[in-house]
Amino acid sequence: MKPLNDKGFSLIELLIAVTILAFGLLAVAGLQATAIKGNSHGSTISQATSLAEDRIEEIRNMDYADIYNPNPPTTDPNPYIESNVNGTIYSRETFVEVDTPVADLKRVTITVRWVSKGPHQVILRTIVANGGE
Repeated sequence: MKPLNDKGFSLIELLIAVTILAFGLLAVAGLQATAIKGNSHGSTISQATSLAEDRIEEIRNMDYADIYNPNPPTTDPNPYIESNVNGTIYSRETFVEVDTPVADLKRVTITVRWVSKGPHQVILRTIVANGGE
C-alpha cells in the first residue's frame, strides 16, 4: 500500500479561513457605516458654515450705517432666521457689537444652530470697518 500524500486543505482549515474572512468583512462593514455617519455630520457642518458665510457676505455688502442688530433681544423673543436644508432645520442668529475698542468698527457674530442627534452650532466672527463717507 502506498502512503497517502497530504496535499490540499482539510475541511477544518477551510472553515477557519472562512470564519476569519467573515470577521474581517464584518469589521470593514462596520467601518463603512461609521464613515457614512461621519460624512453626514461633515455635510451638516459644511451647510451651517455656508449659511453663516452667506450672512457675513450680506453684511459686508451693506452700507456701514445699515449694519446693526437686526433683532435686538429686547424686541424679538425669537431673533433667528430659520432655513430648512435637506430636512435639517438651521437657525441663524446675527449679533452686531458697535462699541468695539476702535472707532468705526463693528464686530459681527453669526451663530448657526441645528439639531442632528444632539444640538450643534457653528460660530463665525468678523469685523467690519467703516469705509469712510
